[in-house]
Amino acid sequence: MDLDSPRFACCNGLLLVSLLVAAQAAATPAGYFVDPKQAIAERPIDRVEADGDFTLAIHRRYEGPTEARLLNAAEATYPPRDRLVSIAIERSFDIGSDSTRVPLWWCDGRGAARVPYAITAGALEHYTRLTDRFRSHNFREAGASNLFWSDFSYKASIEPRAQYVVDGEAKANVYVAEMVLSWSYDDGTFVQMLIAHRFVVLARDGTVLTVEGDGQTDEEVSMSSHRGIGRVKTLMR
Repeated sequence: MDLDSPRFACCNGLLLVSLLVAAQAAATPAGYFVDPKQAIAERPIDRVEADGDFTLAIHRRYEGPTEARLLNAAEATYPPRDRLVSIAIERSFDIGSDSTRVPLWWCDGRGAARVPYAITAGALEHYTRLTDRFRSHNFREAGASNLFWSDFSYKASIEPRAQYVVDGEAKANVYVAEMVLSWSYDDGTFVQMLIAHRFVVLARDGTVLTVEGDGQTDEEVSMSSHRGIGRVKTLMR
């Protein structure tokens, strides 16, 4: 293999990230892990599609290569798979056949009805892909019936903190990543709306110190204006 080739650089970068992740595993919250491929994957800084019935807005904020690297790591941090599978079994949730051999960020729902347990790169990719297909009116491939509209919003930022309390202990010189994801759509019967909020605290070397907000997605369901007026209480997961 050509040592100067892009392929070698990519493989070498992936190897370095994998070794770093393995070395830091003991410090990561129990069961959580950083997906090494997603930790170095490219994601949009800003993308807005505001025209039409199917809209999205993605905004990711960081300063310099260190913050970019750490935000990528935060987005690539996944909760314990066993925990999500257990929740799905206990509550008889349907998580879909695409849940096999992939990092789980959800434990309920298929397609447009999928509910995020954690905001991750996988969640960002899922709702972006759905929106792109809806915008091209490709509902069949997206596994959804024709929708009247959908809206996806994702905001992520990271900043250094001189001190942050983790499990009752003050940690110095850390970085705090904050992510907010919202997804809503109208299928002609109901309007489904959800919002998730997540904090990931990391050391400068990329060690994940704590994760906050997972499993606390707010859901709200109301009647579509196409079928009448009504409302269903907010759900908490």
